[in-house]
Amino acid sequence: MRRVPLIASLALAGVLLAAFAASRGRAPAAGAAPRAEAVAPGKRAAPPALSVEVVVLEPRAVEIAVPATGTLRARESVEIVSELSRRLVKVRAEEGTRVKKGEVLFELDVADVRAELERLDVQIALARTTAERQHKLLAEGLSTEAERDAAQGRLDELLAARGVLNVTLSKSVIRAPFAGTVGLRHVSEGAWVSPSTKLATLHDTSSLKLDFTLPERYAGQVQQGQRFRFTVEGVGAPLSGMVQAFEPALDERSRSVIVRGVVENTDARLMPGTFARVELPLKSEDALVVPAIALIPGADGQRVFVERDGVAKAVPVEIGVRSGNDVQILQGLAPGDRVIVSNLPRLRDGQPVRVEAPRAKP
Repeated sequence: MRRVPLIASLALAGVLLAAFAASRGRAPAAGAAPRAEAVAPGKRAAPPALSVEVVVLEPRAVEIAVPATGTLRARESVEIVSELSRRLVKVRAEEGTRVKKGEVLFELDVADVRAELERLDVQIALARTTAERQHKLLAEGLSTEAERDAAQGRLDELLAARGVLNVTLSKSVIRAPFAGTVGLRHVSEGAWVSPSTKLATLHDTSSLKLDFTLPERYAGQVQQGQRFRFTVEGVGAPLSGMVQAFEPALDERSRSVIVRGVVENTDARLMPGTFARVELPLKSEDALVVPAIALIPGADGQRVFVERDGVAKAVPVEIGVRSGNDVQILQGLAPGDRVIVSNLPRLRDGQPVRVEAPRAKP
């Protein structure tokens, strides 16, 4: 009698298993969410397209403020030295004083030169008398041409020696070669000086020169008469100057051109030797510029993302100067390129993108 319930239980379990298997093979009910398709092994799903904004590059005329550094120099500057080796007997100009061109600064001892001149004057007077006598005797037939020439040669020799002494005498008086301010004096009266002895310095600072360098790519755009701006330490307001000249050849080591400007200094605010930061405005008729936010710095330089056929491509670029919120592009991009300017932190090289309406030109 116990075997009947056991058989009934086994039959019930078989019915339940058959019902469960049938339910697994049925189609999903209406309104139920479809099951996700299985991804083939070894393949990754493509990332969704990222919405971005672009700027279409076109060449245009821009004014670029090219930065540079330079040094202020005196309009004229010289070290005062003696052309003779003699004793200094008089200092005429004191340190820090303004002098005019030709004004006496120093005097050297020339007592021996003056004494020699007096001796020569006596010899010249005698030689002149002898030469005149020989001319008369030759005219009367009482002398020869050789005697006349010898007398005349002696006179000419003495006159030449006197000229040499006069030159030495003039060099004993040291004058200012130009108007300016006397610097620090390095000798005192009574000192023995020579051509290697620096007596003092003389500077003309009524106007100053400002020498600065520019990269070779801007060499062809520099013109005489161009205005520039510069700043120096200790003077708050920016100052201005004008390009006076520039070297006609590039420096082979730095591949740059040396430019010389002239700066007014009538109020004596500026001093020679001062470091200056210069901005030279230059115009470029076909420059390519991008918004500064489009640049992504890296260990190997700057790069931007460009949209090409719905994909973001990372492009290395060489940048020039900045002008406001824009940056000049020297290499890496071409007219018509679509530079991405939004969602940059989420971009990766090769990522699909969807372009919104292009931004206005920078």
